[in-house]
Amino acid sequence: MDITLPTIPAGMLVLLALAAPYLQALVQAPDWKPWAKKLLAVVLALVLTAVVLIFYYIYTGDVIPDWPALVLLAIVVAQASYALLTRATATALEHRTSGEIPRH
Repeated sequence: MDITLPTIPAGMLVLLALAAPYLQALVQAPDWKPWAKKLLAVVLALVLTAVVLIFYYIYTGDVIPDWPALVLLAIVVAQASYALLTRATATALEHRTSGEIPRH
C-alpha cells in the first residue's frame, strides 16, 4: 500500500497541529477526566484535518483520498507537540482561562 500525502495540506496540518495543545487548553478545564481530555484531543485533530481538507478543496478543487493518514498525522503531531514542547505553557493557559491558580 502506497500512501502519498500532498505537501501543502500536510504542511498546513503540521503547523496547525503544533498549536493544537493551546487550542485544547482554551476549551478544556483542569478538572476534566483524562478520558475526556484524550477524546477532545482526537476530536480537535479531526476538526483541524477537516479544516485543512476543506480549505485545500476550495482552493484547488482536488479531493485527497488519503485523509485517514492526515488524521493520524494531526494526532501524532499534536501529541508530540504537547509532550515535547508545549506542556508547561499549555497547562498554564488552561489554568489561566479556567480561573484556577496552577499548583507547582
